[in-house]
Amino acid sequence: MRLRHEQYQHFRTAVFFSLLLVFLLAIFVLIYGKDRSFPMINGNFSTQADYFFNYVTFLGEWLLWAVLFIYALVYKRDFFIAVLSALIICTILTRLGKQVIFAGEPRPLLLLKDAARAVPILEHNNYSNSFPSGHTSTAFTTALLLAFIVWRKFAIYVFPLIAFLVGYSRVYLAQHFVTDVLAGSVIGIISSYLSLLIYEHFQRKKRELQQEASATDD
Repeated sequence: MRLRHEQYQHFRTAVFFSLLLVFLLAIFVLIYGKDRSFPMINGNFSTQADYFFNYVTFLGEWLLWAVLFIYALVYKRDFFIAVLSALIICTILTRLGKQVIFAGEPRPLLLLKDAARAVPILEHNNYSNSFPSGHTSTAFTTALLLAFIVWRKFAIYVFPLIAFLVGYSRVYLAQHFVTDVLAGSVIGIISSYLSLLIYEHFQRKKRELQQEASATDD
């Protein structure tokens, strides 16, 4: 089953734009590698950027999930299944990578030690389970769902770019490598797509039941 309906046009375009960002990020990693790509981001800093990315990174935590759940509960309760599915899928895929497949993968502050710059205003309390970036997977999952519900052209590009900034912030703040962000981006795209497949399945079943009820009344 594919998301071919007109209502998914914005989402599909946002996914293609996100895949373009992922492709460019993958090229960056292929050229410079895991260790060399990290200081190119983490090493270019300023006081203003420290504060900016310290706040941007929080968009990859609970804030965007809260926005989506409030929207579903207040404005479109049918969409609750999509948001819940996205949260579950994103969490499972991220935790599977962090705690099973790549359990104990060291973060930059542990692996690179003195070569990694710890941002002074951020509390660094986790030095393992680096791959993939959970903030990035959350950011891309929620950004693409927001691109689906916000029927404006700016949403196609603005929300994925915000998710990309969250991923960038994770490297800037020395919490992840670029490879972690790359994997998180892919997880976010997959999670949002699968959640909308589930949503469309329930919507189709709902339409079929309504048609059957209408035919019975006639």
